[in-house]
Amino acid sequence: MTRFALLLLISSVLRAQDVQLRIRVDTAAHEMVMDVGPFDLPAHSGHDGSGGADGSPPPRAALIPINAWLHGYTIELVDEQNRRLPGSLIHHVNIIAPQRRELFSNIMLRIGAAGTETPPLRLPRMIGYRASAGDTVLVSSMLHNGTMTSYPRTTLRIRVPYTPASTWIEPFTIYPFYLDVMPPAGTHSYDLPPGRSEKYWEGKPAIAGRMLGVSGHLHKYGVELRLEDMTAKKVIWSGKPAYDSAGNVVGMPLKKFVRRLGVPLDSSHVYRLTAVYDNPTGRVIPDGGMGALGGVMVPTKLTKWPSVARGNPEYLRDLRVTYRLDRDPAVAATPLVNSPHH
Repeated sequence: MTRFALLLLISSVLRAQDVQLRIRVDTAAHEMVMDVGPFDLPAHSGHDGSGGADGSPPPRAALIPINAWLHGYTIELVDEQNRRLPGSLIHHVNIIAPQRRELFSNIMLRIGAAGTETPPLRLPRMIGYRASAGDTVLVSSMLHNGTMTSYPRTTLRIRVPYTPASTWIEPFTIYPFYLDVMPPAGTHSYDLPPGRSEKYWEGKPAIAGRMLGVSGHLHKYGVELRLEDMTAKKVIWSGKPAYDSAGNVVGMPLKKFVRRLGVPLDSSHVYRLTAVYDNPTGRVIPDGGMGALGGVMVPTKLTKWPSVARGNPEYLRDLRVTYRLDRDPAVAATPLVNSPHH
């Protein structure tokens, strides 16, 4: 290793160590605020390092300080003066409960996920995700800044409205779930072939329940994201994106099934998520495809949500990918979390 490379690595490690997840509670507004930062977001940086740099903050975890029902989230980037930065800088953000497993796979439970086109999520006060003081929350994000402007001392801010557990009328407890067209434990983007193409993944839910709502995430040239019950041979949801004048995806529909008291999810059924693309460039676009779905559900019968099996290869792979241990020496050289309770 050259002296310059060594100095660059040391500098990267020191910057990564400076980035923390800090949680504060605004009891007057009933809002929990999670700040990841500060970090520098350089110009011409890609979420995968394709721009010559990756300004994404390292994954960070902390302990939730309150007993409460959480009702959604608003995700934003702010500068040192708390001025809001363009939402287009956000590729995706995952809010994760490391101890619990996903509904369809043995990876860490994503309790929140958002992309560039995802609007703020606000659930009705009478439903929410139950969190307890001392639970670990992990924030993992990817940013991309294709502009000529650098943003020093940036903070990723997540605002979470909540109802305290001491409330007289308790909200109804719901659980989020996540699906991806790529294998659950691994990278979620893939090389997009020219022309029309489809990619899908299938799985069974660990427990039965009723799905109350769903939305998704696609990249440019995405045409459709489709969720099907393969056992019952029916389409549950089909989402088609909205585009801007340049053809970028700027929105995905949010479908609510509350009036139907939810759509049943059967633990004996196989479900398929399919991403449909139409790439007109005539060439393969590296990492150009992605198809992810997020939803909320109510279990049919539940005393305790399933925990992750920590020795499972799927979980171990998810851990390494989430913390970017295979590709980022700066992250690998720093502690995985801010506390020992992961």
